[in-house]
Amino acid sequence: MERPLKVVVIGGDAAGMSAASQIKRRIKTAEVIVVEKGRDVSYGACGMPYNIGYKGDIDDLVVLTADEFKSKRGIDVRLLSEAIGVDFNSKKVKVKSIASDREYELVYDKLFIGSGAEAFLPPIKGITNEGVFKLKVLDDARRIKAYIDDKKPKKAVLIGAGFINLELAENLKRLGMDVVILEKLDGILLNFEDELVDSVKEELSRNGVELVVGVDVKRIDESLRVETDKGVFEADFVNVAAGVKPNTDFLKNTPIELENGAIVVDRYFRTNMDGVYAGGDCALIYHRILDRNVYMPLGTNANKAGRIGGANMAGANEEFAGIVGTILFRVFDKGVAKTGLSLKEAQDNGFDAFKTTIEAPTTAHGFHHQGKVKVCLVAEKGSGRLLGGQIVGDAEGVWRVDVLAAALYANMTIKDIQGLDLAYSPPFAPVWDPILVCANQAIKRV
Repeated sequence: MERPLKVVVIGGDAAGMSAASQIKRRIKTAEVIVVEKGRDVSYGACGMPYNIGYKGDIDDLVVLTADEFKSKRGIDVRLLSEAIGVDFNSKKVKVKSIASDREYELVYDKLFIGSGAEAFLPPIKGITNEGVFKLKVLDDARRIKAYIDDKKPKKAVLIGAGFINLELAENLKRLGMDVVILEKLDGILLNFEDELVDSVKEELSRNGVELVVGVDVKRIDESLRVETDKGVFEADFVNVAAGVKPNTDFLKNTPIELENGAIVVDRYFRTNMDGVYAGGDCALIYHRILDRNVYMPLGTNANKAGRIGGANMAGANEEFAGIVGTILFRVFDKGVAKTGLSLKEAQDNGFDAFKTTIEAPTTAHGFHHQGKVKVCLVAEKGSGRLLGGQIVGDAEGVWRVDVLAAALYANMTIKDIQGLDLAYSPPFAPVWDPILVCANQAIKRV
């Protein structure tokens, strides 16, 4: 009798569990072991800021538990188990049990690396003080919620002005805190157009959030006073969100190919090592417009990488279509969305590009609720090929970014977009949808 396929998966969140599930679906006899250094698998990390703000049960974000993966899908998930090394020649993963402090080895026929990313913590004195947090995994959210319940903080300082802290600002305000955001760079949302960033800044100010840019944080003392080159900011809660880095330290000094710490993969999510696949926040991913790999750690990308990588590990031959970099998040009552390239990104990558920005209503003239969005289209001169789009405005109107993402996949031009048969109904869109209004202006420059 032929022995079953032995598969090891490193990492138990989006990419890893998607890969494991695909393998078991396609090869029911496969022995699939997932090692996860945390205590949770398969959860919606992007929901954490809102779970904190709305005082939800943190376990509501868990899609399937480790026990459910075992009972329903036959996947052996080992929590609090960290991969600390891989011997690609002998096909062995070295694992450390965090609970028992025991080390052991797992032999594999095929390996999927979905080890994710870890929060980057800048070298700030006092960054490990009690009351200073990061928000990357579910246990981080648990600690934050417990601290808020116990200490009832009133003043929050958020270090870093990325998506996490912008969303967290809204939710901490909901809990009654004063919020200050400190950003080291001279601006926020650097890959968004200035006209749209201004709308985000106005929304933060309108809701009482103080934003300070170009600030160098020097120290956080034990009373949580944040000392900077622009003064001292009082706090009783601090969150640091200064970016992430691929969690691949355990792969250093091995022959697997890395680029700036991220695992290099092809469009089938194969690495340069035989039988080894990778995907998610620890790996690069193919970008359709740039026609090359990029590092873009997003949950949507991780799920797709795991699904396709797992299918290919089980014998399929699926080539990944690629991403276009679609992002969507909320800042209070404003939605913020981007797909494809900004004007600067397009020009930096050799495109002769231009942008067109308009503001238009999201509902019909005279409708009782008159929402508005700003739409920006980036296109190539001459050909008119769409290269990117951004939308900021009333949260219910920014879903239009999906129209632009689909247009990018189809290599549509501004002329093509101008001719789209988009829906009209007074509560949802005017006769001339904002996307069409922007295309009508952009066509004049093509």
